[in-house]
Amino acid sequence: MSFEKNWWVYPGFKIKHVTSGLKLPVNIAFVNNPGKNDNDPLFYVTELYGQVKVITRDYCVHTYAEKLLNYKGSGEFPGSGESGLTGICVEPESGDLFLSMLYKEGKDFKGKVVRTMSSSDKLKMRDSKIIIDDIPSTTRAHQIQAVTIGPDKKLYVNIADGGDWTKSQNENDLRGKVLRLSQSGKIPWDNPDPSSPIYAKGFRNPFGAVWRKSDRSLYIAGNGPDNDDRIARVKPYENYGWPATMRKNSIFWWHYCQAPTAIDFMQNASFPPEYGGQLFVALFGAAYQKGTSEKGKKIVKLQLNDDTTSVKSYDHFVVYKGKEAASPCGLAFGPDGLYFSDLHGEKQGQGNIFKVVPDWDQLKEMREKTERYDKIWP
Repeated sequence: MSFEKNWWVYPGFKIKHVTSGLKLPVNIAFVNNPGKNDNDPLFYVTELYGQVKVITRDYCVHTYAEKLLNYKGSGEFPGSGESGLTGICVEPESGDLFLSMLYKEGKDFKGKVVRTMSSSDKLKMRDSKIIIDDIPSTTRAHQIQAVTIGPDKKLYVNIADGGDWTKSQNENDLRGKVLRLSQSGKIPWDNPDPSSPIYAKGFRNPFGAVWRKSDRSLYIAGNGPDNDDRIARVKPYENYGWPATMRKNSIFWWHYCQAPTAIDFMQNASFPPEYGGQLFVALFGAAYQKGTSEKGKKIVKLQLNDDTTSVKSYDHFVVYKGKEAASPCGLAFGPDGLYFSDLHGEKQGQGNIFKVVPDWDQLKEMREKTERYDKIWP
């Protein structure tokens, strides 16, 4: 089956199918320095209901870890099946994984981050330890989300409000916050409050997160209620407004809800230089909505202004044009292109991974046409 035909791609690029058969693939994390052998890990994928898959350089899929949840996902979308194992990042030096997920304790659901230790070939989890846990949560999406490692080598964790909007401004509660921790789970001495892991507050459901190298800053994609999904640059001590507003300290927001998920900056050589520094955002849309949609089911690219206070250009980059429930969720730049996970796939239980790569022949033709027009219309 030719999956690529169901996606429109920005001129000068083309889409390639990497693998399918994944079960609700959420987020993607690339290894820091991929090896040169076919069976060396290239990237890892979290599957919502408790598995981690590793895709090697030859695009073979291996099960890195399974049964990470101590409860069974309900499969209800939208609803109680929207949570589980979501965030993932790779520690650059050791290759260990940091994973964020839910667990059940009695009748309550809580969030935690674990660090996994791998086999020598990095294809299997051999052990794990808890970094932080006991964070009240919900199974309705507003859970512990992205985990990232900053340039200071500290661990940053996105925590949603757990379905209780009153907690986002409460500094004695971790819900609705971005946390900053050491990689062992301790509170760094130079946190905004040296006795608290809270780095910033006032978030509703901050799903995606990425570090921008040029300003050494963390950027998040946050989901609003019925409007005002947003992009924000996260600064220490800062308050991001929820529940009063989703616009406070945001650099961009959508008036019409789009459900942004993963985000990444183009910061390597996988795209032409003119795309350097642009922000790519997966817009998920409505769960299991089939066909094309005004809401989500696309990837957009944004160019920030020089002081990162707003956006100066916005374009659709990938758009789903098929007839099924497929929709982008995870997104990350790899060594040769922009990879994204299609959570639902063309049929239930058949999630995909795609990558977008430059179409160099088309780019050359486009540049030649531009040069000719510039000579005619200077």
